[in-house]
Amino acid sequence: MRTFQPERALIARETREENRRELARMLAQIAQARAGRLPASPPVSLEARFQESVRKIREDVQLEKDVQTSYILHWLRS
Repeated sequence: MRTFQPERALIARETREENRRELARMLAQIAQARAGRLPASPPVSLEARFQESVRKIREDVQLEKDVQTSYILHWLRS
């Protein structure tokens, strides 16, 4: 049995590598199929993304201010 151990290890390693390559091919095909089903959207400019980011940050800041104000008002009333 010991004389065949290196051959078994080599076969197992080659099989694992082949399985990895096959899995990578399958995943690439799935990704391409999913990408094909996505609706085409126009590319968004960097400026538009920046403006959207600034808008969201302002909304978050305003929300935090509103929460703090409500806590302060509650504390003042009590």
